[in-house]
Amino acid sequence: MTSLFRTIARAAYYCVGPILLLALALIAFSPWTGLPVIWPALLLWLTFLINWTRLPKGPRKQASILLLTGLAGMGWGLSQTPPGQIPDIPWHQALTANTGLLGMLMAVSFLSLIASAPGSATDKLPTGRSALKQTLFGIHIFGAVINLSIVFIMGDRFASQSDSKNTGKLIQDAQMKVLSRGFCSAALWSPFFAAVAVALTYAPGASLLQLMQAGIPLALIALVVTYIELRPHADQFTGYPMQLKNLALPGFLAAAVLGCHWYLPEYSVMQVISVLSPLTAIIVMLLKKEAVHKKLLEHSHDRLARMGSEMALFLCAGTMAAGLSTLFHLYGDRLPIPELTPVVVSLLLLAMLVLSLVGVHPVISIATVSGILVPTNPPMDLLAMVFLASWAIGTTCSPLSGMNLSLRGRYLISSNHVLWGNLHYGVLMWIAASISLWIYNPIKTLSH
Repeated sequence: MTSLFRTIARAAYYCVGPILLLALALIAFSPWTGLPVIWPALLLWLTFLINWTRLPKGPRKQASILLLTGLAGMGWGLSQTPPGQIPDIPWHQALTANTGLLGMLMAVSFLSLIASAPGSATDKLPTGRSALKQTLFGIHIFGAVINLSIVFIMGDRFASQSDSKNTGKLIQDAQMKVLSRGFCSAALWSPFFAAVAVALTYAPGASLLQLMQAGIPLALIALVVTYIELRPHADQFTGYPMQLKNLALPGFLAAAVLGCHWYLPEYSVMQVISVLSPLTAIIVMLLKKEAVHKKLLEHSHDRLARMGSEMALFLCAGTMAAGLSTLFHLYGDRLPIPELTPVVVSLLLLAMLVLSLVGVHPVISIATVSGILVPTNPPMDLLAMVFLASWAIGTTCSPLSGMNLSLRGRYLISSNHVLWGNLHYGVLMWIAASISLWIYNPIKTLSH
């Protein structure tokens, strides 16, 4: 009997990739098909159940807490409903809250099928200040589009030429800072980043253009701060060979997203990206005369099927937000929610960053803050900017963030190196982000 269950479990897991591929298609084309979002959402929850026993201990524990918190909140709301009255419980929100966001994450993953890394394995690694600037700028731009894969492409190349016997680490401290800061700062503005999708989801009504207007200068500050810090020892820095021709894909995709968003404002950014990313990948593969059908299936069984931890976290965070929303509607008038003045916004950002340092994923703190503040109708652009800043800075500085855990395990970096190497950067960026939030929303902030 046990072997039968194992066989069934293996067969079910083999179906995860195709199920997610179908869910993505339903999400991407929902504006034209009119199919209710509950159907792809149920497919995502089905993969969540199939993957549950395969999840690592950490994500499974976090997902359990989020799910139980949300169910408890909605259960309490149900118990407080007077007899004979229809309960006002957001079950639909609990099931579908992050469906569009997860669809976008799946769609963006297809860009890895066509995005070639800058440079090649035979190019000599450059050194010096020029190499520092090129590598920092390169990982920021490429990371903004093809996401985490560029970090490991560059990191593996650094590790292949490292002197680990003398240092004990596979990459230099300066290289670690360039990889983490250059990549994570793209979360301040890139529509291809999960951070932006989360901000737009949990601050409904926020404008992508407003977020980019505030986020790009902050990202530039992050890159400049990093360059100034590392410049005195740039002669010992080994960088990555960059090629101008490789900027074509990131440039095209960024322009296409903004153009579609301007020309078709009725469609959300996440919907545009969910269609544009896989469609671009398919067209490029067809032009290269590659086996598109085979590659799509391989990608679904490989990359999509390995998104179990992300699926669990985002699905359960949506459930938690629904539970918190239920409690707010019951007791919101009794909560001492402060006015979003500049000082309060700065302290709110600081609190979210501290939570990141102790291992709380940004989406958890974002969903919590959203569940409490959104019903009070705050300025959504301001709220979304806080969310982006907390994500970009927190994931850089926390040794327990997903990206830094990957860097630590892959390149033998200690948690102390991550924390103390980036803590001063985090303080500077918190100050810069606080000033930016005051500048971009001073009137709205003071009037609410």
